[in-house]
Amino acid sequence: MNPLTYQKLFQSKTNNAHLVTFDNGNDYVVKLFKPSEDKALINEWLAYCIARFMGLPIPYSYLIEMPKSFVEVFPKGHGTVYTSKQFASKYIANSVNAHETKVENILNYNDMAKIIVFDYWLCNTDRTRKNILLQEQTAGNHFLWIIDNAEIFDSYSWTMNDLENLPQNLIRSATHELMVRFIKEEKDFKIALTHIQSIPTQLLEEILSFVPNDWG
Repeated sequence: MNPLTYQKLFQSKTNNAHLVTFDNGNDYVVKLFKPSEDKALINEWLAYCIARFMGLPIPYSYLIEMPKSFVEVFPKGHGTVYTSKQFASKYIANSVNAHETKVENILNYNDMAKIIVFDYWLCNTDRTRKNILLQEQTAGNHFLWIIDNAEIFDSYSWTMNDLENLPQNLIRSATHELMVRFIKEEKDFKIALTHIQSIPTQLLEEILSFVPNDWG
């Protein structure tokens, strides 16, 4: 998978989400390494793999290798540096953030409890309405995707000591409140918790083994 065309920079608090067209005909949101947010890409990769294990609605993502000459066309001045690999997520076309539309019905309502458990288990305190996408299938009926998991463990730049002292309080999230409206049964939370607790240690070790050395 090779990059063809740089499209644009998405405006965000990190200014590190770039839309790029690749030679497989698809667009991807690409993130580069930022020393000031040295765990952001690790967080994205780990969260993606765990989300896939749980069967969550998350765009297909990859660790890619873009030539330095191509990365040099990206906008400058946002503190990114070139590394051996970058993180790329498939762009979800014809979708909007939750703050851009009225949510009448979520088609994949069975995923809502799983997403909330996922956020709590990984201490993702940044599940805002900008970090989900709603793709309208028919009038008023949306499929919900989760995106942007760079702040799991409550930080872009956590330390091992931070991981031992993660917040234990409730996450204040208007997005979680939105999701709860579509959860049918309380047992969905218990099922999701059992599932995420069953992830094998060996799988977590394998996931982390793919993290490039120059990602900090």
